[in-house]
Amino acid sequence: MADPIYLAYTFKLSDPELAREVLLAELSEYPFDTFEETEDGLIAYVEKRQLSGVELNVNVHFPITARLTTITELKVDEIQQENWNAKWESSFEPIQIEDRIAVRAPFHAPCDVAIELVIEPKMSFGTGHHQTTYQMLEGIDHLDLEGKTVLDVGCGTAVLAILAAKKGAVEVEAFDCDDWCVENSVENAERNDIQLKVWQASDFDSIQKQYDVLLANINKNVLLQQVKDYTRALNKGGVILISGFYTEDLSDLRAAFAEQGLTYQSHTTKDNWVCAKFII
Repeated sequence: MADPIYLAYTFKLSDPELAREVLLAELSEYPFDTFEETEDGLIAYVEKRQLSGVELNVNVHFPITARLTTITELKVDEIQQENWNAKWESSFEPIQIEDRIAVRAPFHAPCDVAIELVIEPKMSFGTGHHQTTYQMLEGIDHLDLEGKTVLDVGCGTAVLAILAAKKGAVEVEAFDCDDWCVENSVENAERNDIQLKVWQASDFDSIQKQYDVLLANINKNVLLQQVKDYTRALNKGGVILISGFYTEDLSDLRAAFAEQGLTYQSHTTKDNWVCAKFII
C-alpha cells in the first residue's frame, strides 16, 4: 500500500488558552486523527483523502473559535510518511503512568514498569500523550480483564487493545475506519507479541457477537451515534470505557447512555478531557 499523504493544519490563535479546547471540539467534527498543541495554537493532522474536496474556512467551519479569539493564521502543509516519522521521532518521549504502565517507541530504551507497550504510531492516533488516551490506559489498568473478551472501537494504534491483552483478556478484537490504522495496529500487535484480530469498518455492521468490555476513545458525536450499538455488543454485566469528549459533554452522554440501559459508574478528568465508565 502506498504511503498516505497527510495534511497538517496549523492554527495560530491570539488567545490560545481561551480558545484551544473549543477549536479542538470543532475540529472533531472532521476526520482529523492527531493533534499537537503549540505555544500559540495547535496543529491538526488528517489524511488528505479524508478531506477530499473540502476547503476549510475559519468563519464557516470554526465559528465558535472565531468568536472567542482571532485565528491569526491558518496554514496547510502536505506531509509525506517519511517526514512524519522524522518529526515524531524528534519529539516523542516515553509516557509513564505511575510505576504500572509505560508507552514507548521501538527506538527508546526499555522502561522499568509492570507493563510496557511498544508503539510506533506512524499516522495513527494513540501514543498515550493525549489526555484521552492517557486516561483510557489508566481506566483499563483498573479493570479486571482476566479471561474477558474485549473490543476496541476506533483503535488507532491499538494501544488500548494491546494493554487489554497484556492485562489478561482472553480475546481482543479491534476495528477502525482507516485502513492505515488497521495496518499500524497489526504491526503494533506483532511488536508486542499480542494476538489481535483487527479489521477496517466505520460502523458495527460487522459485529455479530457480544463482548465483556468495549473501549471507545472517539468523540462525542460518534459516541452518541453508536450508543445503541454498544448496548447490543455488550454482554450482561459488561463494561464500556469512553473518552474523547469534554467535561461539559458528560451530562449529555450520561443521559443518552442511560436511555439505552447503560449505567454510569465513574469518570476521571485531565485538562477538561473526560474518561467515563458505564456498565450494562
